[in-house]
Amino acid sequence: MKEKERENVKPISVEARPPRVLLPELAAHGAGEEIPLKKEEAAHLRARRLQDGDEVIALDGKGARARACVTRSGTAVRLVNFEESPAFLGSLPGEPALRVTILLACAEPARVEWAVEKGTESGAAAFFLVETARSQRAHVAAMRSRLSRLSRIAAEATKQCDRTIVPTIEGPRTPADLLRRWTGRVLLSQPGAPKLSRAAIPRSGCVALAIGPEGGFDPSEVLLFEESGALLFSLGPRVLRLETAVVAALTVLVGGR
Repeated sequence: MKEKERENVKPISVEARPPRVLLPELAAHGAGEEIPLKKEEAAHLRARRLQDGDEVIALDGKGARARACVTRSGTAVRLVNFEESPAFLGSLPGEPALRVTILLACAEPARVEWAVEKGTESGAAAFFLVETARSQRAHVAAMRSRLSRLSRIAAEATKQCDRTIVPTIEGPRTPADLLRRWTGRVLLSQPGAPKLSRAAIPRSGCVALAIGPEGGFDPSEVLLFEESGALLFSLGPRVLRLETAVVAALTVLVGGR
């Protein structure tokens, strides 16, 4: 490349979107106030090499968002102004109109963590861990002790993909217990069932999506879902692992919405 041509080359622009920080108490503060950051949030800003005055987006994980700037050498932020909060959750940045709760079978911890991370990025509204007949006892016990870790994974994924609401993580519970608590529509991913038609997918509201463990749900559990009115559908001719099925199903249900 000639010297003159080099001079005309524009430098690669830095990421346009400001970093996001999570402040659970955000809604209790007002513009102009300074809020200290938790250690993990301050560490995130240090890793991004942000300086005082640099812009960030503050989230409380429940719907509030605000523009803010870094202060105190990256250990606090000063709120500039709040973004308008629409009444409809689907109008919030990064939030789909259809709120999908994943009923996720307890499985190998690394796979569940991957499913929560990528499921959050794909638009899941919440996760309920399910103790199925085919779930290993060790995996169920591991999930009970990892709820805090899974919540942190969901929070980091929410910030990374610029969503507004952090999905909740609960459980583990049995399918029967979950079905007693859930009053909305339930979709069950089941090999051999018909493909999910667009007409069967609501554009808004709430649905639950059940994803089984390796080997799928036990026949008695499938019957339980059917008796509760669940709609069985297939994700195609290939057998997908739990974490892949979460992403594939959410792509069908919420897509780019």
